[in-house]
Amino acid sequence: MRQTIRGWHLQLKCDKSVADLSAMFDPILRGWHQYYCRFYKSAMSAVWRHLNGYLQRWLMRKYLHLAQRKTRASCALGRLARQFPNAFVHWKLGCVPKVG
Repeated sequence: MRQTIRGWHLQLKCDKSVADLSAMFDPILRGWHQYYCRFYKSAMSAVWRHLNGYLQRWLMRKYLHLAQRKTRASCALGRLARQFPNAFVHWKLGCVPKVG
C-alpha cells in the first residue's frame, strides 16, 4: 500500500486542491480501510501516517511559504484536516497531524 501511495506522486500534484485529491484517492483509501481493518486494524496506522507525510509534502510544494518548513506544513495539514474532516477516510478516523 505504501508503494502504491508512493507511485501516486501526490507531492507533484500542486495544481490540485484538497477536494480534487480527495475525489481521486479517497475511494481507494476507503476500500483499503474496509478490507484490511477487518483483519489487522493497527497496521493501517503506519499507512495513514505515510499518507499524511505525502500530503505534507504536497502542501510544502503547493504553498511556497511552507517550503523547507516541515513543522509549519504539519500544523497546516492538521488545520486542513480539521477544516475538511470528511475529505479522507483516515481523517474521519482521527489520524490527523497535531496543530501546534
